[in-house]
Amino acid sequence: MPRSFWWCLLAVALVRCAHAPPAAPAPVAPAVAWPEPAPPVLRLPSTVRPVHYALDLTLLPAEPTYSGTVTIDVEVREPVRQVWLHAQELQVTQARVLLGGRTLEAKAVTASEGRLGLLLPEPIGPGAAQLVLSFSGRVDRERSQGLYGVEEGGESYLYTFFEPIDARRAFPCFDEPGFKVPWRLRLTVKQEHVALANHAVVSEEPQSGGLKRVTFAESRPMPSYLVAFVVGPFDLVEGAPVGRAQVPLRFVVPKGRGAETAYAAQVTPRLVTLLEDFFDDTYPYEKLDVAVVPRYWGTMEHPGLVALGQPLTLIRPGEETPERRQAYANIAIHELGHYWFGNVVTCQWWDDIWLNESLTSWLDQKITDQFEPAWSYALESQAESTVFALRTDSLTHTSPVRKPIATNDDIIGSFDNATTYAKGASLLNMLGGWLGEERLRDALRAHVRQHTWGLTTSDDFLATLGKSLGAEAAQVFRGYVDQPGVPRISAELSCQKGAAPRLKLAQERFLPAGSPGTAPQTWTVPVCVRAGTGTASSRACVVLAEAASEVELPVQGCPTWLLLNAGGSGYYRVGYSREQLARLLAVPAGTLSTAERLALLSDVEAAVSRGDMPLGEALRLVPATAADPQRLILQGGNQLLSALRQDWLSGPERLRFKAWLRELYGPRARALGWLPKPGESDDVKQTRGMLLFRAVVSGEDPVLSEEAGRLARAWLADRKRVPAESAYLALSVAMRQGDRALFQQVLAQARATKEPAERARLLGTLGGLQEPALLQEAFTLITGTEFDVRDTVHILLRAFFSPETRPLAWAFYQQHFDALAAKMRSDELGGLISIVGTFCDETRQAEVEALLRPRVAQIEGGTRVLSRELESIRLCLESKRRHQPSVLEFLRTSGKARR
Repeated sequence: MPRSFWWCLLAVALVRCAHAPPAAPAPVAPAVAWPEPAPPVLRLPSTVRPVHYALDLTLLPAEPTYSGTVTIDVEVREPVRQVWLHAQELQVTQARVLLGGRTLEAKAVTASEGRLGLLLPEPIGPGAAQLVLSFSGRVDRERSQGLYGVEEGGESYLYTFFEPIDARRAFPCFDEPGFKVPWRLRLTVKQEHVALANHAVVSEEPQSGGLKRVTFAESRPMPSYLVAFVVGPFDLVEGAPVGRAQVPLRFVVPKGRGAETAYAAQVTPRLVTLLEDFFDDTYPYEKLDVAVVPRYWGTMEHPGLVALGQPLTLIRPGEETPERRQAYANIAIHELGHYWFGNVVTCQWWDDIWLNESLTSWLDQKITDQFEPAWSYALESQAESTVFALRTDSLTHTSPVRKPIATNDDIIGSFDNATTYAKGASLLNMLGGWLGEERLRDALRAHVRQHTWGLTTSDDFLATLGKSLGAEAAQVFRGYVDQPGVPRISAELSCQKGAAPRLKLAQERFLPAGSPGTAPQTWTVPVCVRAGTGTASSRACVVLAEAASEVELPVQGCPTWLLLNAGGSGYYRVGYSREQLARLLAVPAGTLSTAERLALLSDVEAAVSRGDMPLGEALRLVPATAADPQRLILQGGNQLLSALRQDWLSGPERLRFKAWLRELYGPRARALGWLPKPGESDDVKQTRGMLLFRAVVSGEDPVLSEEAGRLARAWLADRKRVPAESAYLALSVAMRQGDRALFQQVLAQARATKEPAERARLLGTLGGLQEPALLQEAFTLITGTEFDVRDTVHILLRAFFSPETRPLAWAFYQQHFDALAAKMRSDELGGLISIVGTFCDETRQAEVEALLRPRVAQIEGGTRVLSRELESIRLCLESKRRHQPSVLEFLRTSGKARR
């Protein structure tokens, strides 16, 4: 059209507008009447459930913040106008709901404890929908929770640690274990960085600004706490393929540290094979990347990207001590064992997290033993973990294995080392000892096969036990899992001429002297008995379900001795009479197995705790353990020694006790010496460490202490001059007499080292300083800014466990608790609170109450831990009242024996 035509049209329009009536105002959309937020008390409602996630993040390790978008396919089961999920310390910038081709803008609201609500302008559902949330967050650089950053060697790295409820700190999600669905991750990172996640990379696309977009394969079903990724300038160390499917193995390490994975790379393929053989199942993922994370506690069973700490995995040449090798093998087995107990089969809710941890704790003992039988790992670990669980279970403030969950605090508390891990593993060990290891293994295989890629509960597990092992086995397990405490079993033997001997068994809850517990309890207990004369004996098991019962023993004649924990695997205390115990202690050498002897020593300790035997009398059993050729019996004697608190003793009495220890352990320690000899077994090396600890650390042997000082200084001057297995113990001994020169030398090396694990160990030795001024100077490192508090806090912990330095440590603790608490995770704070249980006097008890009682309510799990430690202090006071006289008499008479 010609130009003039358009001008005409415009002129006509202007004339008409000039004479037209005023236009009516445009309609205004009514304001949305948003529903009132109604957050759930704890668990998310079942009305909206995720079925798939697509998570897209931009991650630059050196930056303080990051951004992302998560798209969650959900199933809406009934009409709703608000959807609740989780997000904590995140900024949600946009929230939309895609529904049948329409897009609804949602209003994001937050509630306490990380709850995120999406308020909707109109009801949605039932049916399918998509939640699309854009958000930003901050990288944690202090507590290492959620998505956290670490600088090492001048480079920045990003890692994740989400268990139990920290995925919500990294991205919005339905952060509960029961929401187990597939995930697809996509990370935008620097072109030169490595980005890895649970599953394999399927594409890398270049982006502007020197970035790339890395897309990962869709995952197997997993809950949010198992999602994992790492980003940074990592080195990737290839290992040999693992498992029946020969999947690729890689170690993901900070730049320049790949050579330190040599031991881990050597043994990991065999560990996977042993686990496959146990489950009779193929490794369940398409790859195995080992993310070597900065700290020990960061180990985590992420599918396809297992996290194992640097102190475990990175071992420099020449430092492959028995302890280092055992630690890597055992913890790697534990985390990879979770691939079946936890990842393939996942607990429905946190009250059943014991299914993950108890089963895997039991499994790691068994598989480590298969990996290297010479370590005797299963026997040692079972004995230690059972004693740990029994001691905790004797408190009235203990928890059941299966814990009720009503708050986030309860979720944190459900990961209780004594009950969730150690007690649960001990119960499985009892089942295996009673019914047979192969039957138990088959029952555990059935549990995994029945619930593969699904969810499970305690009832499901007990149903499998009942089907595989019998209803009685399930009844035993339920009784132990659902109630706290441990039974004490006692027996009376009755022999009538011409009749089979009869045994009257009785049970009650084991409680130490001074315990406030009174309520009667019973368990269904498989009591296995050995009855014999001389070296000959017969074994029988009976299930005790009532407070008392009588059984017939399958033996000829009246036995002269009676062992009420045959095999040593029963999870109960045995209350022997004086005569029964004397007869057991007199049986010919070799009659009782090592496991049975360890259980017997534990029962002697329990008799002391209950007030049935004076501690001074029990200490007379220690010399036989100190001379025993078996390392585990030598170690078992430490249980009895640990019952004696040196702060019960005056200065001269403490010196007498140390002299007794020197005479007891010194000759063997001096014969072995500080330095290993060519061709020594791991058992001898570990025996050396135990003897030196008792003779030098506890007994302060002057000759061995002087040599420790020379070795420590030689090692500080040149790491190659002293073997690593001797060096740190020697340095700890030397530090007790350390002067300013030694203090400055160790501090300088802690500053200079590039290895975080070595830095923490060096700093920890400073807690052994006995010179008050130097120790106070070391304490200033804890509250300073030069080092991470999680490294320096070991100075305080070590000082706490020495009677001489405990007052200084406590004064510092009181003054700086709040500052330390501000920098630590709740689980780390639990450990900080627990050290007050070392006190054993009324004044300190009152001070602990005054300091911590007002504070623990703000610490997840804090109230529970403090209650337990205060009970321990009260029990110690009662123990001191009962046992101090017999201990002093023991020291007086043992001194006469020496003269």
